[in-house]
Amino acid sequence: MTKKSEDLLQELTEALFTRKALLLSGNTGVGKTFLSKKTANNLIEKKYNLFNPSDSGEVIVELVSCHNSVTYEDLVGGISVSTDGGKISFNYKERVLLDMLTRAESDYQKHKDNRYVLILDDIQRNELSSLLGDAIDAIGAESENKSISLNNGKKMNVPPNFYVIATCNPTENGAVQLSTGVLSKFYVKEILSDIEYITEDKDSRNAIFFDQVRSLVMNNLDMQYRQSTYEQNRFVLGHGYFSGEDVDLKVKYQLVPALKQYLAEGILDSDAKEPIRLLEAACLQKKIVSKVPKARSFSGYRSGVSTLRFVNEDSTRQCSSIPIENLVGRIIDQKLLTDDQIKNNVLFNKKVCYRETEVGGVTYLATLIANKQQYNKIRRSGKSDGRCLYNGGTMVIDGSEHHFTGGFHPRDYVKAACWENKDGYKLGESFGGNLVLYRIVWQYYEALITEFTKYLSANPSDLDKAKLLELIKTEWDSFLIDFKKIEPKSVIKAGRDDRDWKQEEAVYNQEANQKVRKRISELKILWSNPGDKLVAQDGTEILLEGVDSDMSDSIYKEYRDVMETLGIRQMILQGPPGTSKTYSAKAFLKFLAGKCNDTELADMQIADYSNPDKYCGKLFKGKGDPAIGWDIVQFHPSYGYEDFIRGIKVSTKAGSDTIIYETVNKVLGNIAELAKKHKGTKFYLIIDEINRANLATVFGELIYGLEYRTEPVATPYAVKSDNRISLPENLYIIGTMNTADKSIGGIDYAIRRRFLFFEQLPDRKIIEAYKADTGAKQADVNIKACRLFDSVSKLFDEDYLSPEYRREDVQIGHTYFLVDTEDKLRMRFEYQIIPILKEYYKDGIINFYVEASEAGFNGLLNCIAGKINMAAEKDKVDGIFNNLIAG
Repeated sequence: MTKKSEDLLQELTEALFTRKALLLSGNTGVGKTFLSKKTANNLIEKKYNLFNPSDSGEVIVELVSCHNSVTYEDLVGGISVSTDGGKISFNYKERVLLDMLTRAESDYQKHKDNRYVLILDDIQRNELSSLLGDAIDAIGAESENKSISLNNGKKMNVPPNFYVIATCNPTENGAVQLSTGVLSKFYVKEILSDIEYITEDKDSRNAIFFDQVRSLVMNNLDMQYRQSTYEQNRFVLGHGYFSGEDVDLKVKYQLVPALKQYLAEGILDSDAKEPIRLLEAACLQKKIVSKVPKARSFSGYRSGVSTLRFVNEDSTRQCSSIPIENLVGRIIDQKLLTDDQIKNNVLFNKKVCYRETEVGGVTYLATLIANKQQYNKIRRSGKSDGRCLYNGGTMVIDGSEHHFTGGFHPRDYVKAACWENKDGYKLGESFGGNLVLYRIVWQYYEALITEFTKYLSANPSDLDKAKLLELIKTEWDSFLIDFKKIEPKSVIKAGRDDRDWKQEEAVYNQEANQKVRKRISELKILWSNPGDKLVAQDGTEILLEGVDSDMSDSIYKEYRDVMETLGIRQMILQGPPGTSKTYSAKAFLKFLAGKCNDTELADMQIADYSNPDKYCGKLFKGKGDPAIGWDIVQFHPSYGYEDFIRGIKVSTKAGSDTIIYETVNKVLGNIAELAKKHKGTKFYLIIDEINRANLATVFGELIYGLEYRTEPVATPYAVKSDNRISLPENLYIIGTMNTADKSIGGIDYAIRRRFLFFEQLPDRKIIEAYKADTGAKQADVNIKACRLFDSVSKLFDEDYLSPEYRREDVQIGHTYFLVDTEDKLRMRFEYQIIPILKEYYKDGIINFYVEASEAGFNGLLNCIAGKINMAAEKDKVDGIFNNLIAG
């Protein structure tokens, strides 16, 4: 804690002890709730004892989240609805305020040095005078003889050991302003955003990001928000966002989304787009470092290989595998690819090479390397006494010894078959020296291109990685052109003895193989190391670094690692319609469950909350413990607290018309209780369309519980005589949010601070890859779908998109274009794509003027504008569609 924070905390504690009531005012993220708790707990110091300075007392703290559905009856007292034995009853009940006053008075009369602190969190969301009513005078009772009179005739003392702390964000949209009379009851402290509360090192990354974000906001505020310094400070995000060692991740997944929301709401003008992009790019430079270093899969390989050694070592010895071993050793040492990528793309990849032999009715197949069994079985002519074909050097992979292929002939040379065969390459007993070296390099670059492409689809703003990908592609293309030009000199065979011309040919082949190794040694990507500087196509310097992806699951690994690193267990996948948000949420769960399939995931979904020992299909079937537990719920505008947290369930007794009333946990309450009983399992709740409900109302006091896990929070309903609920550490929430839906409110910034945000954007590459392994027919459909996608994408360029909207929020996604026949693509065009674009046009999201036309893109505009009748002019619509998908 910095000196400034310590001084502030001391001031607040003294003020609370003296005035009995403290109001902390400030923007989101300045630590109001945190300071409230710390200040309350500071009263434990013996100098604040009211009686015996040497006694040890307790501080009893109760926190109430004052969301707009909390009433006088919830906070002070009133008619309470409860159930018992299936019956419903309505009784007067004193709530938290009166209960604390009663206990505080009892302790005070007994001279016990216990302090009672009531924290009223986010009072700007409610009318405090109405919320407290006749109990309002309980606030700030500095006199020892203060008492309050309630409407029911009851009179209560307000003892000196009772304190109130309130938090308020007056800058929040719709904030209820406090009257002068209410304000006068408090010691008011405004907490301004100041990085000195977090760090005293002005050169720290935390301070640099803070200054950068503050300048970005202040310099790009829309004119209507520049009326006063106070108005400007409303939108400076709090210093709490910049705390901790992992500030890059907080900026990327919390602050940048909040700034983009500022853009969408018109708080920042459009000039802020570029500074926000640069801020996001700056965050990408820091990687998430795993807390447990992963052991490497390889040992005993040829390490420390230089370009000179690669070119010259054993370059002429027949059947030596050393050139291959050296190239593999270099790829392992470089660490640009992960161990799994090296295994899948180089060592165990049939596209590099393979051999297979049938022995005793059993087929044995090995690739570039062979395990012990394959080594013993795959022999010359398939005979058990034949020469072993994997007689090269050895290396250890995941604890097992493997043998490199033999048969490398530096005096043989393979030409077009090297690059023309794009499938598995089956080796003979021997092969040309250039063949396997080329195919290793080919798959190395293919792996890099694939992994960088996947990474950039999830991180499109990482310009350095985009430049690096272009450099990789360019170097590979250049190498392939040069490789095709390398050919041995021609040999004149006519009139010569076979032995004579074959010896000459072998010399020429050896020279060509030497040129191949020399050309491979010139590859900058292959022979540079992570951290080395390279010159990009545009002349700028970039660092060579991998993307640390876990094959196709890199984005899901990122979700997991960010949540675990920051300790924030709530995330939202946000994006426009058709970007696979719900699909991705379930795919993330499959990744977390060990890359299970759909059927296995379905067996892990919670099916019966009433049976905690067999709550899912996997447990019910006796198939062992599930890797995870999960459930899904969809929010909508009428969804409320009683649907999500706790409420009263009405049912009828079996076989009769008798109505039974029960106070029960609902979705979140149920999964929280289940997670507490199975602490070794992680539980996930997917909330689809999370922003369609009023989150402050639906979550209620559990908004606090999202951040302060395991701390019990009082609720209006008691289940099994307990009105408290807490969220355990092993419960995670995954929300999905449609950013194009402006008919619903965005998530307010106080709630945003408790979530991480990941963008799901339209991705052409997903269309290209859709069912690509099923053959040429599907590939042709994908090409046409991509052309249609490209035409629709133009509508979200600056020429057509309203300046009030961001492309990333509204461009329709790739799922609209994922089909397996052209007829289905046509139906999607007519019955899904055009209708949503018409809505966009009607709502002013896209704007244009177009002359009547049936040709291509202009024809599409006429369909959207309604100048072509989609039902009556079917032939015109078909013609426009055919034109859009044509090459």
